[in-house]
Amino acid sequence: MTTYLAIRAVAIATVLFITLSCQRPTTHLRVERIDVPVPVGSMVPQMNAAANGAVLLSWLEPRRDKGYRFRAALRRGSHWDNTTTVDDSPDIMMFSADLPGVAQLPGGSLLAYWERADRRDKDDPYATAIQLSRSVDNGRTWTSLPSPHGDGASGEHSFVSAFSSGPELGLVWLDAQKQHHVHTLPSGGRPTNDEWLGAIGLRYASFRPDGQQVADTFIDPITCECCPTSAAVSARGPVVVYRNRVAPPGVRPQDIRPEAATVRDIYLARLEEGHWTEPRRVYPDNWVFNGCPDNGPAVDAAGKRVAVAWWTGASNQPHVSVAFSNDAGDTFGTPIRVSRKAAEGQVTLALVGDSQAAIVGWLEGQETWVRFVSADGQLGTATSLGPAPHHARLPKWVSGRDGVLAVWSQQRDGKRSVQMARLTP
Repeated sequence: MTTYLAIRAVAIATVLFITLSCQRPTTHLRVERIDVPVPVGSMVPQMNAAANGAVLLSWLEPRRDKGYRFRAALRRGSHWDNTTTVDDSPDIMMFSADLPGVAQLPGGSLLAYWERADRRDKDDPYATAIQLSRSVDNGRTWTSLPSPHGDGASGEHSFVSAFSSGPELGLVWLDAQKQHHVHTLPSGGRPTNDEWLGAIGLRYASFRPDGQQVADTFIDPITCECCPTSAAVSARGPVVVYRNRVAPPGVRPQDIRPEAATVRDIYLARLEEGHWTEPRRVYPDNWVFNGCPDNGPAVDAAGKRVAVAWWTGASNQPHVSVAFSNDAGDTFGTPIRVSRKAAEGQVTLALVGDSQAAIVGWLEGQETWVRFVSADGQLGTATSLGPAPHHARLPKWVSGRDGVLAVWSQQRDGKRSVQMARLTP
């Protein structure tokens, strides 16, 4: 009996040892704060990768009277170059989920993109025109370029994302070319009802090193009206993710009624050999909503690995999920929920080096949260980066050999500020 009990105890101990050995430890992210050359009160930061590991940080500073000052700085290694002013105007528009930015063109020059109010359309307070400017001296001077939507149509032109496209730089944005305003006139002749008809679409343009535009097309003519876009570059070409508006087959963009309830799920399209693939759904949340949530997805890519994070209000359970693909976005694994409770969204993410994992950021409970997540479902500890302004879109984060460079807006004691940190698992 003693021998039996001893053998049984050894067996139980062995099983426990194997079980505990197979359990992976929870990943705690290390947060190393980095100073930024951005004054308190600044907002809508954006970050894009540049050559040789450098990054381009941009932001808006409020003017004393009206409008904003659009500024940027280049970070090389651990040092910041001098801050540059791209534009200073009472007409610059600011929306906390819509981020202007500065990207690097092939060859090294810089392309800035931002929005000014379109004063031609008095019926639409959200009518904007995308502005472009190029610098060949690292931001010391800027030269204006024509707007990428040179069709003359007024209305929304916003939520721009930039990405490298071989020898060119690509931009995508939401565009109101097919939308128009209708005044309903009764017999008395006085307008009693104003209505918007027509769809907002996802539009694409590309630019050569000298800033010349060489492409202009719609990726999807019918999309959600006011949700941020995101882009990355995979081994099979650039990928763009956005919140779609699922319309019945055969419906024309000009016949869309924006106020109608419809499914608003996340879609992906890829640019292959100069042509965009048919957009496909990342995951069928089947979220039906009447209105625009101002809440778009985020994407990152490395080789054929693609990760997409997004917020949804499906089943009255607002949450943030991430899904991984090993075939450049053709198919995705089961979504992994990363948020804690009722999330606000405004997501971002960056892949972690060569691993099958990402670091995801989102807003929840008036704070900015960050978490490690792997493709096989391993979740790290959710870590708060501090109090966040309501509805402040998280900018693009940049992955490097020594971790992920993260940027976000913070609001403490009623004051906004731009924060930066290096996140390492």
